[in-house]
Amino acid sequence: MPWYAALSGSVVVILIGIYKKYNIGLTMIMGSVALGLLIGLPPLVFLQVIGSGLWNSVTIMLVISILLLGILGYVLKATGALEQIILNLQGIVSDIRIITVAMPALISMLAVPGGAILSAPLCAEAGSKLKLPPDRQAVINIWFRHVLYFMLPLFPSLILASQLSGIAIGRLVLHNLPLTVIGITVGFFYLFRGYRSENRGFSFSANKVPLLLKSILPLLLILVLVVATDLYFPYALLSGIVLALLNYLPKELRIAEFVHRIRTMILPGIKIPVALVIAGIMIYKEMLTRTEVIIDLTNLFIGLGIPVIILIAIIPFLVGMLTGDNSASVAVIFPMFMPLLPEGGAVYTAYLAYLYASSTAGHIISPAHPCFSLTKEFFVVEIKNIIAPLLPLLAVVMAAGFLITLLFGFH
Repeated sequence: MPWYAALSGSVVVILIGIYKKYNIGLTMIMGSVALGLLIGLPPLVFLQVIGSGLWNSVTIMLVISILLLGILGYVLKATGALEQIILNLQGIVSDIRIITVAMPALISMLAVPGGAILSAPLCAEAGSKLKLPPDRQAVINIWFRHVLYFMLPLFPSLILASQLSGIAIGRLVLHNLPLTVIGITVGFFYLFRGYRSENRGFSFSANKVPLLLKSILPLLLILVLVVATDLYFPYALLSGIVLALLNYLPKELRIAEFVHRIRTMILPGIKIPVALVIAGIMIYKEMLTRTEVIIDLTNLFIGLGIPVIILIAIIPFLVGMLTGDNSASVAVIFPMFMPLLPEGGAVYTAYLAYLYASSTAGHIISPAHPCFSLTKEFFVVEIKNIIAPLLPLLAVVMAAGFLITLLFGFH
């Protein structure tokens, strides 16, 4: 069967699974099977794709990390640490809306796949004080975690884009900085419309700082271990979990309470359906890679003779959305597009920055993106209720990037 028919059939299967409200991981596995069967993969190759999608260092790390993140979130909630984080932050920032935004934004500095599951309980705890519905909390968690990724120099896909293009990462950051600023500003007023905080602004209280540091100590430990020592992420998470179990122990019977926490807080935090999400996404990604349908799709659009600026707005977005992996998307589209762009100077950099932004936008809204799917599972909301509010935000950011790129082209 032609690649375009096979890809279309796979997408239809995924859409049906979403409509039927199946687990996203199971839905992605169904889409992978459909793609493999329709494209005509031999049975042995089919099994190899599934095996390589599941049994590789990235998938293993992700599955272990997601399970540990679930435990960490449960422990923070059960020990009262989440409530303390919000209360102590309110001693510094009065506006609970800013706190709700700050949770996913701060966790975004920890640029690991599926990290939104770590910010989700924090965002939910803060958002519940505003009486935000779960679907709005889910959108806030996704948007403010990822809007920084248009220009965050710590994000692996931006580093990869810089390496592939030969453009200094600082120049790409400066070009996309306006997109992040616009995204944060518009996102704040759009997503919190109709919800007002009783208190606004800042009310710094010095005695709240040590209390805040204590409440976020497990998260700070994870951040330091990952960023400063480059420790394997699951090991950092294990360290954070142990510290979270030790935090806020009563003055008496500390050992007994610690043992009790281990017995009562570990197993409830393990979310097997969430691990299935990662497995399904990784199998689907591997199937897309092995069948090369993404390369075929990109070549098709490039061959239509459409202006490059229009192609940049469409193809990277589609590739990012289909793969759910921004690094994989960048690795595919940058080598294909670079020969088509105006050579050298600021115009070349502007086009590359927009190329990256378009891929990132598709990545943000993709059900194959771990953060998207894990957030959906955590808040137990329908995909359409996440996508619908994200679309206008992405449209504004993409339109801004389009205009900035055109201005550089005219100049």
